[in-house]
Amino acid sequence: MDSFELREEMRHGGRSYFLQTSFLPQKGHVQTSFFSNGGLFDTMIETVDKDRPPQDLRRTTKDIHQRNRDRFQLLLDARDAVDRSDDPLPHLKIAQTLFKRNLFVESIQEAQSAIIKGNKDSQPYLVMGAAYYRLGDYEKAFEYTQKGIDINPEYPDLHNIMGLVYLRQQRCAAAVECFRRAIGLNIYYGEPYFNLARAYVLNTVVKEDYELSKELESKFDINLERACQLNPFIPTEAVEQAKNLFREQRYEETLEVLEGVRIGEDRSGIDDIILELYLMFLVSGEDLDVETIERYLDQVQEVVDQNPSFADGYNSLGILYTAKCKILMDRASQAFRKALEINSKYKKAQKNLRLAENDRQGIFILLKALLD
Repeated sequence: MDSFELREEMRHGGRSYFLQTSFLPQKGHVQTSFFSNGGLFDTMIETVDKDRPPQDLRRTTKDIHQRNRDRFQLLLDARDAVDRSDDPLPHLKIAQTLFKRNLFVESIQEAQSAIIKGNKDSQPYLVMGAAYYRLGDYEKAFEYTQKGIDINPEYPDLHNIMGLVYLRQQRCAAAVECFRRAIGLNIYYGEPYFNLARAYVLNTVVKEDYELSKELESKFDINLERACQLNPFIPTEAVEQAKNLFREQRYEETLEVLEGVRIGEDRSGIDDIILELYLMFLVSGEDLDVETIERYLDQVQEVVDQNPSFADGYNSLGILYTAKCKILMDRASQAFRKALEINSKYKKAQKNLRLAENDRQGIFILLKALLD
């Protein structure tokens, strides 16, 4: 089958977004690209069997396009839903979701709203620091990350972001100190190990600190290996390429390969799924879609099957099973109500509805607490 493409414009809140979904037979995947103001801001890719009949591939491409469109519309609707809310948490969750979709300016706006509406912890500052870093404004990235550290100096993610800012400023010794601090706070946090390897190589290139260059090969290998152990989604081919270049003492090229790896991204997609579940809960209230939950469960189960030691995967499975349980309890209550519509004096149905409603409310509270 030849390439197949769908295009669509979405208008929301005075802004225009353009979606383009393409079936690319030479790569065997369907790619949805999102544009705003003429620039690409996000890409979503799904692998498909390119040998399927052409009509199936067209239908699959259309389904993927619609699903990705609906996911983005959910984010826009959620942002509208919390616009007048005094609760800072939804603004923070939306800020995190916007950040993951590479809408950094909008992410900063929502994080600021969370602060204005009473958020007292360091999370909004982490979002803003990371967003300004991705925008290339390292001065503001430093400012907001430091504010977060002032609030919670024990938060490893903040020290990791600060280390990245120092790397951009070629302050290798300060960066190393930040990454070591992040690891000291959480030895199972993979990203700062990877960034330490970057810092040691950069120091060799810019020659900032002689002490850091000692035992360079050992530091590089140990930290890169540890990062790969803790994050199974780091692309092996990039790591092997970097190692080969490093052995040949081609340090600038090594650094270029490492900087091309988006280590901070959740390649498993699990964080995105849980954030989307929160947005569904926010927009739809108690009404959740069982087909969507089943699809999420299949995706997360596949991830944990491939990575049996991935604790976040099992935690997310627990949240999704709770969401499915809520849907089933909703259906149970509907069935008991239907029984009472048919026979309003049906004592057993009256008792069962009462019991089901108690448990249904409990599951609702539990799910909300898990998502918060």
